[in-house]
Amino acid sequence: MIREDVLPNRLVHFDAFEVYFWKRISKSFFYFSCVGLFLTFVYIPFDYQLHGESDTFYSILTGRIIAIFFAVMVVLASIHPFFEHRNVLAITTFGTMGFSAVTLTYLLFGNPIHFVIYSWFFYLVATMMMTPLITDKIFFIMEGYQVSFMASVMAYTHQSAEEMVIFFSLSIPLVGYVYAVIWLNRKNGKEAYKNALQNHILLSLDGLSNLLNRRTWYETSRRKWSDDKGISFIMLDVDHFKKVNDTYGHECGDCVIQSVSQTLLEQTRDYDIIGRLGGEEFGILLPQTNLEEAQVIAERIRQSIADTAIAYKNQEIRVTASLGLIRNNSTIEDFNTLVALGDKCLYQAKAEGRNRVVSYGEI
Repeated sequence: MIREDVLPNRLVHFDAFEVYFWKRISKSFFYFSCVGLFLTFVYIPFDYQLHGESDTFYSILTGRIIAIFFAVMVVLASIHPFFEHRNVLAITTFGTMGFSAVTLTYLLFGNPIHFVIYSWFFYLVATMMMTPLITDKIFFIMEGYQVSFMASVMAYTHQSAEEMVIFFSLSIPLVGYVYAVIWLNRKNGKEAYKNALQNHILLSLDGLSNLLNRRTWYETSRRKWSDDKGISFIMLDVDHFKKVNDTYGHECGDCVIQSVSQTLLEQTRDYDIIGRLGGEEFGILLPQTNLEEAQVIAERIRQSIADTAIAYKNQEIRVTASLGLIRNNSTIEDFNTLVALGDKCLYQAKAEGRNRVVSYGEI
């Protein structure tokens, strides 16, 4: 299974496998579980028709009420925040307990065996809906428990040989069929997830730097700016980058971009938003960061870039960077203004001799 920890770096945010698929099936499963809850009530008149006003009916009704409780819990497990990231385990547990309650009451009090088969068929369909989230372990625990439980109760209640044959002739092929569907869906699901992850990476990251590309950086940063007015922003540009390309070639220039990008990842925090905005220019958004804190980060980045020796064809190349820094304030009405002012500070840093940090307010 593909895990989030194999992503290129912390800038790419993508749902884990289970979360990815649960988001896609949760709505449909919620409606399906509501249908299951409705059918749990619908069976009650059939119970009454078979047994009338008798102790047997009320005993079966007690089991049915227990089943209704677990059916309600299945519905809640599919939507309630309490079950977040535990939806599949909760649903399979509650579903299994509810079906066990139905099975026990029906077999103990002589209901036709096909009532149980109908309920079990619905249970198996619900199981198939949750693929590829059902693992082999969960499946075999659930179905092994169900088959052995039903067989034990049927033997205890001395069901006829004909009904036992009906049960096994239906249950074994059904379990095998459902497992085949789950296995195939899980295989296809992993492939679909892998493709979705790769597409997300291709659409989000700049291929050379492995930082956010310009479009994704602007989209992500603009959303963050809307929610967090306490941000700071750094615009960074590699000094004399054209000279590097002209002197050593564009392959060396690519090495410089990759080195600077790695430095930015190392010298910033997990929640900072870093992007390559074009050529040798980078944007760094610092959430919940005052000017003094941002100046420390910017200076650390500048010093680290200047101190890093870049190996290229048995040579050591060193570059510097100029940085423009601005803290968001009440006079900035939109995100583009913040970027423009940071860019203005960057050009002031270049005008003052490069390899320095210039903050807004110093110009």
